[in-house]
Amino acid sequence: MSLIELKNVGKNYENDGVVTPALSGVTLNIEASEFVSLMGPSGSGKSTLMHILGFLDHLTDGEYRFNGEDVSRLEKDALALRRRKDVGFVFQFFNLLAKSSVLENVMLPLVYSEIPKKERIKKATAALTAVGLGHRLEHLSNQLSGGERQRVAIARAIVNEPAVIFADEPTGNLDTKSGEAVLKIFHDLNKEGHTIVMVTHELEAAENADRIIKIRDGVVISDNRDHQKRTGEYRK
Repeated sequence: MSLIELKNVGKNYENDGVVTPALSGVTLNIEASEFVSLMGPSGSGKSTLMHILGFLDHLTDGEYRFNGEDVSRLEKDALALRRRKDVGFVFQFFNLLAKSSVLENVMLPLVYSEIPKKERIKKATAALTAVGLGHRLEHLSNQLSGGERQRVAIARAIVNEPAVIFADEPTGNLDTKSGEAVLKIFHDLNKEGHTIVMVTHELEAAENADRIIKIRDGVVISDNRDHQKRTGEYRK
């Protein structure tokens, strides 16, 4: 049984009576502990697909099974619960609270849990240590470099020990050196057993994954495991 199973998934957007298809007939499986890149140009549908996979949006047609359960038609509250329990997100622009400490930012996904505060601090500290920021706990997020902010975002994504981490253009706002560091963290997390789905339009970033799924005009045009993995370094 795959962690993620999609069958003929479609997504349409409607505006003033005009229907625009964003995805059409997408069928794919993602196994636990895989590192997958979703690659395509702007407007290809890759971010829409990630939003459906990450319970941020509903599909229009088809079937989505997550860990064996049909989640295709979940209501808003059920989607929110799934997001909180099963997935972690890393975005291009970090989405951190500027006037909160690094530790407070990473503790945010645990706020609605029943975990005591002492344990929340312990888990957030461990997540920050895992991304090399155990010495920055009390710094404000706006005191950090872009690469450090993205590492805080990764720590926040893993603090709940989710089934899958979704990363949307995680290196898109970083210089080359910081991007390499972030990709190495994803590579190391994957080696530890984390499932990672990364959206990117950059070939150099995509080649860090075990598998590259290319999307164009809302359709999967290739699904390739036979490529040279870069293991955290951009192609020179």
